[in-house]
Amino acid sequence: MKETKKLRLGHFAYSREEVDGCEILSFLGIPYAEAERFGMPQKLDRYPHGPVNSGVGLRFPQNDVPPPVNFFLKNPMMRREILTSRDQTDENAFVLNIWTESNKGERPVLVFIHGGGFTYGSGTTPLYNGKYLAAKGIVVVTLNYRLSAPGFIPVRIGSALSVNRCFFDQQCALRWVRQNISDFGGDAGNITLMGQSAGGLSVSMHMLSGDSSRCFDKLIVCSGGANRCQSLEMAEKLAEGFLQRNQLKSSEELLSLPWKKLIRLKMPLELLASPVVDGVFLKDEPANLLERAEFSPKPVMLGTTGDEFEMVNNRSWYKGLGIAATEDEFLQTCRSAFGTEGLRLAEELRKEYQDLIKLQFKMREMPFHATALKELKLYARKAPTYGYRMNYVPHVWNGLRGAYHCAELPFIFGTIREMGRSITKENLEQMKTIQEDWLSFLRNGSLQGRPDFGDSGQITLYENRDACSIAFPHRSLIEELEDSGLFVKLMKSFMQGRDENFIA
Repeated sequence: MKETKKLRLGHFAYSREEVDGCEILSFLGIPYAEAERFGMPQKLDRYPHGPVNSGVGLRFPQNDVPPPVNFFLKNPMMRREILTSRDQTDENAFVLNIWTESNKGERPVLVFIHGGGFTYGSGTTPLYNGKYLAAKGIVVVTLNYRLSAPGFIPVRIGSALSVNRCFFDQQCALRWVRQNISDFGGDAGNITLMGQSAGGLSVSMHMLSGDSSRCFDKLIVCSGGANRCQSLEMAEKLAEGFLQRNQLKSSEELLSLPWKKLIRLKMPLELLASPVVDGVFLKDEPANLLERAEFSPKPVMLGTTGDEFEMVNNRSWYKGLGIAATEDEFLQTCRSAFGTEGLRLAEELRKEYQDLIKLQFKMREMPFHATALKELKLYARKAPTYGYRMNYVPHVWNGLRGAYHCAELPFIFGTIREMGRSITKENLEQMKTIQEDWLSFLRNGSLQGRPDFGDSGQITLYENRDACSIAFPHRSLIEELEDSGLFVKLMKSFMQGRDENFIA
């Protein structure tokens, strides 16, 4: 049953729930901005009379995965706790969601930006429910932002080129949180920004955006990192190609398309994963900003999972992903696609992974780890920096997908308790271990008893029932190959296969 509470900004609808002995209030669907279809978001500072929000999950329209696919593929990224089909959809879902124990006090704040390849997802995905962290004294905020073409396709409006809308949406939400979170019991001076996958790329960009970085105090990056960007000139060329690919004559046609058609338009992957150096959101390429240490010195935690790509380890996708079935085919395709550097990587990884299929997936995961290592070293020059490798295995599908992409999230949010009867006692013990570290970081910007990467070169390994400090896995090999372009080729290979299997 929904109730309403009068706060400084207006009357807010909320639900009340007892969680671990605490009364948790959830405020869902709070509008933080408004915008025209391809316009820049305008932060909302005033609200009309009546309830500000509906109190229900609200998301932008997107292409949902058919339920039978979930059963057939046994893909953890398509389980019920990651899907958002129960949310109401709206073309203006510029909303955020807040879980808090009380609207009084000053508790640490976590702002989480969801992943989903910039094509699907929602802050009200069950996996990200903030109620369990709220019961531990954290105010949790999740947010929605424009995805796919509405968020990314460069569009010429008059004489101006509209770009980076996805990131401006997120930035607008961050500003709203900094300004208003104290009304919900949050400490506006202790905000941690966290993102996973596409959300990890997003939060990395906000770290390097001067305007965004003033809106948070600590950073957590899960399986992501700063990506290469486009120039305004390149963005305009891609926009023209996008129109031609979809048989559209002008940007004006985009403005009048029904939303369902708009989100189904075919997009070059370069548009989905590459912000634009526009001189406003980003002043320069992220790599240059990182090398010059042009970012604020705030604590950073950054890491990856042990089985990033097991979520797509399905035989029907092997051809699109370039997975070879025989040793001879592998050697031939590896040499032609990745050169001698690819063979060198395969040679080293074979010492651990003799199975040919497993080896190829491990090769394609290396760009995640290479990005993590590079950015750990760069951030550590200015601020406390902590690395992690997450090898805890959520016992869904009997552990079939290992420590898959996003596997740390149910442990951190505590939502692993709602992932079905297959969850083990060991999983619950692992949840307590990893939460202790994350809560320490959210509260104080440090991991008590864990090594600072800059001082030690070590990261925290979450494996079996415990956690320990280790040297960064394959560090010397990654550093040997990092300037060869191999990791860029490997990621492009995966993204092209992803395009063939999931988007086109």
